[in-house]
Amino acid sequence: MSDDRSGGDDLPPWFDAGPLDGGESIDLLADALADRRARHVVSALESRSENTVELGDLVDSVVEREARAEQPDEKPDRSGPADRENHRQRVAIALHHRSLPKLDDAAVLDYDPRTNTVRFWGDGRISAYLEFFDREANV
Repeated sequence: MSDDRSGGDDLPPWFDAGPLDGGESIDLLADALADRRARHVVSALESRSENTVELGDLVDSVVEREARAEQPDEKPDRSGPADRENHRQRVAIALHHRSLPKLDDAAVLDYDPRTNTVRFWGDGRISAYLEFFDREANV
């Protein structure tokens, strides 16, 4: 029997719309968002119209965002197809093993490694944290 305390809405059953309760939850969120790749994940998810995305599509979005961040002046990518595929595989592994589990623990998203799907819950607080980290990174 499943534990569905959501009342049928789109929010996860454990979601509390109030402010973060401090302590462990804010530490988990800060730790998850301290990683630039995790911030790319959240930014990519925020820009989508759908809440659920396949891991492969998310990997492509993150790889694209990383390329733009590294080459802001739009220089052509001189790496070969093998290099790009190796980088894509490294990103996929990092998301699967590190970034997505941390974001899941921080209640930012729900990652199902069995189906390789990510469901983004969206939350204005997350956007505020992203803006903070981005602003501080550019100082």
